[in-house]
Amino acid sequence: MTNRIPVIIDTDMGVDDAYSVMLALSSSQLKVLGITTSYGNVDAEAATLNAIKILELLEKRVRVAKGASGPLFGKMRKYSNSRGAFIHGKDGLGNKGYSLSEPVHIEVETDAVDYMAELIKKEDTKVTIVSLGPLTNIATLIISYPELRSRIDGIAMMGGSAYSGNTLPAGESNIVADPEAAQIVLQSGLRIVMCGLEATEKAYFIKDDLEMFRLIGGSVGRFYYDMTQDYMSAIEKLSGERKAVIHDSVPTAWLLNPSVLKARACHVEVDLNGQYTRACTVTDEICAEAKPNVMVAFELDRDLFVRMHIEAFKQYR
Repeated sequence: MTNRIPVIIDTDMGVDDAYSVMLALSSSQLKVLGITTSYGNVDAEAATLNAIKILELLEKRVRVAKGASGPLFGKMRKYSNSRGAFIHGKDGLGNKGYSLSEPVHIEVETDAVDYMAELIKKEDTKVTIVSLGPLTNIATLIISYPELRSRIDGIAMMGGSAYSGNTLPAGESNIVADPEAAQIVLQSGLRIVMCGLEATEKAYFIKDDLEMFRLIGGSVGRFYYDMTQDYMSAIEKLSGERKAVIHDSVPTAWLLNPSVLKARACHVEVDLNGQYTRACTVTDEICAEAKPNVMVAFELDRDLFVRMHIEAFKQYR
């Protein structure tokens, strides 16, 4: 298929990231140029290994580059007893990564930011960045290679929230991980679609959905089914509902079919100084005194979201 959208996926490769990568690589609409990794759900080394393992499971040859190990400022988070380990498992893949073979095709570039710049320079058309974790790599790219802004078509990001938080009372996890990086990206002037909690909390699978993936997706579907069980149990302990919220597939789903989301233009700033609201993505929907700088997703069509994943899993039966 011609005119595919060239994308770079920047990920902290946990369970929902693995769904997003599978969805992207199963589509003829996207041209995945490369994958970059960072800390977030797990540390950067584990995220890189997870990315390579998932690529081998999917039988896709895409080069991976390890990126940031911590935020631009502040302390590196500890992972052994972290919220990420509780939700995504100690290995980031629902405690099922051990069942995947050790990688054969280990293709790791030395630096994620330089690799992103190289890919953007080589591509004839503008590149879209799909951001699934903390925004550290992308902020560093913007600072280090300002001349490449005109070659970036936009950023489809999972992160932020207009009204609430999931790590702090007003802070979503990817923004909390590096608020300064998030502010740099949101104020960059680039086209941004912010898939925050208002939309992504609606992007969930239930038991029947996972059973369908297992039945139609061959060995890939079976692994994803197994990988999601502990993840779903962790969410049940936190929310009381047994479902798997797949936040990170939302930006990819939007790229493939924008009608999956309802979004509107807002002005978004990251609170860097608030005693109780640090990392809050302060969302101005009125824009009386500031111009819109972000398209913020507020609604998601869950039925369409599930159908898109069903079609993706059919590629592996």
